[in-house]
Amino acid sequence: MQPHQPIPSANDPHVTTVADARRYQFRSLTIVLLLFSAYGAVVALAMPGWILMIMMLLLLPRWMIYTHELFHLRGPTQVDFATRLMPLPFTPFALGYDEFRQIHFRHHKHPATRADPDAFHLLGGPWRAAWGALTVPEQAFFRWIRQPHGIRTLSPGFWWRIGIFGACLLVGGWTFLWFWIPLRLVYALGDFSFFYLPHVRDGVPGTYCLKLPRTFQVLAELLYGRTLVRATMFHDRHHLHPSIQARALSFWNPEHL
Repeated sequence: MQPHQPIPSANDPHVTTVADARRYQFRSLTIVLLLFSAYGAVVALAMPGWILMIMMLLLLPRWMIYTHELFHLRGPTQVDFATRLMPLPFTPFALGYDEFRQIHFRHHKHPATRADPDAFHLLGGPWRAAWGALTVPEQAFFRWIRQPHGIRTLSPGFWWRIGIFGACLLVGGWTFLWFWIPLRLVYALGDFSFFYLPHVRDGVPGTYCLKLPRTFQVLAELLYGRTLVRATMFHDRHHLHPSIQARALSFWNPEHL
């Protein structure tokens, strides 16, 4: 469990705001629309599949961090239907915003411990973490429904996600693999980078900062934005002060209080 820390003042200019939430939600929706549109173009033979793969590599990590930031800013009923649905077709049996938000808050309460619901892709070494990252959509779902009354606590979007996955597969046939394989691989890479790397140091679980060569950091920020890169690099600060804008974590500290 994280040690008690002072709560940043609402007047702190680096505290996330309503404008941040609106921006994250708009950008996440835009990415979902772009990816589904690109898949439609590939199915219609209007675009080669490799362009969709590049789009996935560049856009999906941003969708992941925008959704993560929204977890800390908006409850399930405070986001739009599509954001709450989390419609990208990772697997036919998938959780949505409601469930992943609860899981994430429990991760913040018990980070990198056996009580952490994300322990299956954090603990046990890099190979187990990599396998966990590859199978997060399925493992998260089946671990959820194994809880008491787990099936009954699934959000209504569960049936929508099954339908979307089936429709994508039916419409595209084998072409669906151009969408699904990059989707799963990029998600797994992002999960491993955002969960395992900042939570294990020399085999010891915890919550750490992640040092990157300056050139690599600059390049990563050009490709994926400061929000993603700094939330990963300064993950220890994010856990202590999740209300602080991720892009400000590199220079914000409790002395600002």
